[in-house]
Amino acid sequence: MAAPAKQRLEGSSMEVAPPVESHRERATPMQRLLAAIGGFLVGFTRLAVLTALMLPILIASFLTVDIPVRALDHYFPMEAMRPGNWLSRGDIFMAFGAMAGVLMARRFGGDEAARAITAAWGLAAFAAFAGIAYLAPDLAPGDLPAARYIAAFVLAAMMGQYMAVGLFDVLRGGTDWWRAPLYALLAGYAVHVTLFYGVAYWSSSVPWLNWMATDFALKAAMAVAFLWPYWRLRRGLKPRGGLGG
Repeated sequence: MAAPAKQRLEGSSMEVAPPVESHRERATPMQRLLAAIGGFLVGFTRLAVLTALMLPILIASFLTVDIPVRALDHYFPMEAMRPGNWLSRGDIFMAFGAMAGVLMARRFGGDEAARAITAAWGLAAFAAFAGIAYLAPDLAPGDLPAARYIAAFVLAAMMGQYMAVGLFDVLRGGTDWWRAPLYALLAGYAVHVTLFYGVAYWSSSVPWLNWMATDFALKAAMAVAFLWPYWRLRRGLKPRGGLGG
């Protein structure tokens, strides 16, 4: 009798308790709607702030696109090679636009930075056309740069910024913190100068290939100089969740 009793005892000790059903609270349609609206407002506000940060750079570029920079001319003995022939204040401002895009991409990702760049360019173009329409009665022939020059400037700057923020997303992370911002800016500036000089000066008699090489060398030096402020801002601009760097 001892054996069957022992078996009954062992059998009862190995009985598994029935699973307890857990009921997950489901969001109501109104709660889902409010969550969607809240997410949209947060994203829209973030986009508006980033656009507002980029917009002054673009407007300053438009306003100074035809003002030459002659401070470096005395370093070039040949008249045709002097930066005053091809370098404008607007071009310098636009170089800072690519840097701002890289900082936005570090914090919020390349997609968010690209959206801010697109929105800022749209608003800047609207402001430029509105300003030209307002000043049109007082403008004389030659007061504005040629349409080909403006088209080259806008196309090159936009594509350069998109390249910079896109490549930054690809290269971010890793132990070499400087690699992503440096390579992204160098690639963005390479696209910028190639498109700008190729569109604006193709088939012209000016030495635009030499201008393009000198312009890229200047922008490459700016990209290297940007590494110090980028390093200083890294702690304050920590990447959003899911982003490396």
